[in-house]
Amino acid sequence: MLHLPLLNALKTFVVAGHYLNFTKASEDLLVSPSAVSHQIRVLEDYLGIKLFIRQNRTLTLTVEGAHLHASLEGPFDQIARAIQDTLHNRGRESLNISLRPFFSSAWLAPRLNSFWGQNPKIEIDLTHTIKVPDFMTDHIDLGIVWGKGDWPEMESKFLLPGDLTPICSASLIEQKGRPQEPADLERFTLIHDEDRSAWDAWLERSGAGSVSCKANLIIDDTNVRVQSILNGQGIMLGCPRLLRHELEAGRLVQLFDICLDTYAYYLVYPKKLELTRNMEIFIDWILQQAGDKPFS
Repeated sequence: MLHLPLLNALKTFVVAGHYLNFTKASEDLLVSPSAVSHQIRVLEDYLGIKLFIRQNRTLTLTVEGAHLHASLEGPFDQIARAIQDTLHNRGRESLNISLRPFFSSAWLAPRLNSFWGQNPKIEIDLTHTIKVPDFMTDHIDLGIVWGKGDWPEMESKFLLPGDLTPICSASLIEQKGRPQEPADLERFTLIHDEDRSAWDAWLERSGAGSVSCKANLIIDDTNVRVQSILNGQGIMLGCPRLLRHELEAGRLVQLFDICLDTYAYYLVYPKKLELTRNMEIFIDWILQQAGDKPFS
């Protein structure tokens, strides 16, 4: 059987050759740009040729690189489809769905009984992660992700707005007093997710962009961030519709009406993926739950 060396490097080359941009390729592959560059060097060293020309911040394929890329892109797509077909036809009616833990516990899980009431034979496997899934390697059918809806290789369907606004516990207000304006937040610890830019954007929108906050705490899991503010450890940017029960019970308090509406929750899957009937059923159901039009 023909030996195929450096499969990871070949996959990296196919993606980098598609985008002609190592940063975009790294986002697709969920690795760092330097890791992409390293894999390309490994492949170039193995083949003894240059695959890319780097000049004035632009990246182009060499003649040899273009020929190799044209030969590899189709087969890699076929491999991805073959894996998906195998997963979708292994004899059980199941859907593997990747999503954020907080969205799962706060929104999806309480609604799944409704889905199973209509579709008792479809098994749901939930994989919790804060990353955009790699559909080629993670054995995922559908993803529910948080972002701006700008994934070029993905079909994305809007689910819920992710309006973000400062939220903290009632106990923290009792202890330190309620901030009357955004500039007052400098007295508090701000709790960030893995992307610290959200707080910067909210402060800028509120007119308090020059505020230097007393302290910062970074927690990548929203469930843990919510527990942290319930414990009175600081203020987080949260989505009121997903924290409705805690807000209505008075355990949490929304501090301002100003919201950051840059992000939202989306249902995603590869554009080249041929949807199974079970996937269509789930998409139809979740869009109805989110208030969107049914899948057609």
